Amino acid sequence: MDLVDWLASLLPNRSCQRRNRGDLCLHRDLLLYAQEHFRDVCEVLESVFLDQANEVMPFPCSLVVVHGESKTLHLNRCSSILASASELLAASDEQGKVVLDDILDMMWCSGQWPTPRGNLHPTCLMCGRLVCGPHKQMVQRLEAGPVRRLQDGTPFLRLNPGRMCRRISGPWALPEAEKDPAPWLPQETEALVSAVRSCGHLGWAAVQQQLESQGFARTEAQCQVQWRQVSQPLSTTDVIDLSAADETKLRETGDGTVGRRWQWRDEAINAEMQLLLSSDSERVELQELGTGLIVFSPLLSCYLSSASISHPPSTLLPETIQEDFLIGLSAFFRTPMIDRTGLLNKDCSLRLTVLEPMPDKDPSFCTPLGAVMDGRAKELIERAQAQRCKLEVLWSGGIDSTSLLVALLQTLFPDWRPWKPKSSPQGDPRFHTFPGIVVRCSADSIAEYPWFHENVLLPLHEAGAIDMQPMADAEEVSMLWEAPSSRIAVTGECGDQIFGSQLLEAAFVKSELRALYEHGLDAAWEDTVLHALLDMGIVRLDCKERWLRWFRPFVERCPLPVYSAFDLLWWLNVSCKWQTVCLRLFQRRPQLRSSDLKRLAHFFQTEEFQQWSFVPGNHAAKMKDHQKWSTYKQPLKDYILEFTQDREYCDSKLKVGSLCQVNDASRFVIMGIDDKLNVLRFGHTCLSARQMDKRYPDCALQRAFLRNRCIASAAVAPIESPNVLSHAQPDSPRPGLTVCW
Repeated sequence: MDLVDWLASLLPNRSCQRRNRGDLCLHRDLLLYAQEHFRDVCEVLESVFLDQANEVMPFPCSLVVVHGESKTLHLNRCSSILASASELLAASDEQGKVVLDDILDMMWCSGQWPTPRGNLHPTCLMCGRLVCGPHKQMVQRLEAGPVRRLQDGTPFLRLNPGRMCRRISGPWALPEAEKDPAPWLPQETEALVSAVRSCGHLGWAAVQQQLESQGFARTEAQCQVQWRQVSQPLSTTDVIDLSAADETKLRETGDGTVGRRWQWRDEAINAEMQLLLSSDSERVELQELGTGLIVFSPLLSCYLSSASISHPPSTLLPETIQEDFLIGLSAFFRTPMIDRTGLLNKDCSLRLTVLEPMPDKDPSFCTPLGAVMDGRAKELIERAQAQRCKLEVLWSGGIDSTSLLVALLQTLFPDWRPWKPKSSPQGDPRFHTFPGIVVRCSADSIAEYPWFHENVLLPLHEAGAIDMQPMADAEEVSMLWEAPSSRIAVTGECGDQIFGSQLLEAAFVKSELRALYEHGLDAAWEDTVLHALLDMGIVRLDCKERWLRWFRPFVERCPLPVYSAFDLLWWLNVSCKWQTVCLRLFQRRPQLRSSDLKRLAHFFQTEEFQQWSFVPGNHAAKMKDHQKWSTYKQPLKDYILEFTQDREYCDSKLKVGSLCQVNDASRFVIMGIDDKLNVLRFGHTCLSARQMDKRYPDCALQRAFLRNRCIASAAVAPIESPNVLSHAQPDSPRPGLTVCW
């Protein structure tokens, strides 16, 4: 029996079982209702989603698929939310149909971005999960082509949740596994989980040794294969509880395995949907909102505009992306953009607050990068020494985190080098009261730079010079706010902003940024970056001249001449993405306090690093050969080389994103953070405008954060007139609030 036949026989029973019904008549009625609701917007299909193991994916998922100018909304046949919606439609209650319309609009509006012309580039919508900021990794590229159908005519699509999260599929290089190994006993699996959590950072040999000490004989390859199976289950229904077997973990993530996190999210969405369907009113404590946003979802402006929610647009959010140019740039970067010069913020539909304004260029600055690195390391060590705190370094194995770790190590142990056979890690006597360094790393970290782990970190750990503590995976980074108060977490954030942008890679890999790939990084930015914006529909052709009048003053504000794509992408990154990067690790936090911010130090977030990047010679050295992606961040790699003498890493290491490996199945999805540190969200999953109105009644969000819009309420006056807005000064920093550590 082939796959299609198998699915045709399986799916009706699976669907009926989930609905507790014996027929699908009501669901067909719902499909007809949805098709009528979206008659002028998109085609609507009842579809089935399969994972890579050909298992039916039952979570409440919908998918917007774009073929050229046509769009299709695929509603998951196996979704319990659609089952509830079917029952709502059957009740023939007018109020229920209002709620039903809200559910359908929410499915369409909650996560769309402009798509490139030509090939299919859909956006996966997890019922309100936003494709922006830390959630941008949920975009999955599918090949264009006709929709495949079952024998009964039901469309089906295959999705890969692992790919949607862009997780590393192979954290360590696996040796060839033995054929037909003996099955793992439950006791062995429990021992493996405990071993990986307690000594995984020492490598698989240490895990194997610990298993052997408990009487279990397994090879390193078998340990790795089994660990992947228990830590990354293929199905959300295949949940394995690791916490019961782990008695040695140092910090509880609270969310369990990857599969458990996805399952928790689905349960939360279902529960929240049931609340939406019910007549019970949730008691909400009103917040005293701030005067501007320090982090925002680009979609927030759509939620604050009732027309966009009540009447889904026939194109992808044209009002907010094509008319609000800063929101459009945020769509291009798939990250909220806040201009630290203040120039681009003035015409944004959202009120924004700049925490750390762009510093003016210091013409006398001439400090070399090595001295800046060493000075920052000394500053952090002295700060930890004064506060009697350990420095908890989050090492990903990448260029930024490795270079900052090198700076700290050679400042603490100036005479020790991994290539000196008889050198010992004797600490600098100036820091004899320093509490020490804790290196937090995961399997992904070791995979990215195994040489540094084996030749630097392990010898120092065994000598007692540093402490190493494992993370189950990169997702534990999102739990930083649970760190002990006796630690200051140090990250490599802002390194990308100093040196360039991850988007530079588009010049070497075919993507929707075709102009950048075709013309290269040295071509004029008008022929590359602007061309890409036009291609993606972010800037309309008839708005091009108006967009340029808005954008050119920002380009001229740059302390360096901006001619090429390389120049502009760096300038956009350091000026507009900086603030979001500084705060993005807190975007999964249900509440935020100023004390949370003080327990985190981004190594490259200093004015000295920014001044270094403003020097023309240094700017040219950031990527010395624009034809070779491997030369990106070459000054940092040279700095690492001087300490390690590892020529291979220096010559061949490529930029790898680290935060994108953090699983998106996080517990809280936010719409923004204001300058009073209020976390803005309407329910755990940001479901609908009705949830927003319940949590923030009387247009509270519109009053506080929406600019240049008349709020649809007779009791609410317009916030600002266009004349006042056009002469507004750049958004000023919020007094008494800073994230510059």
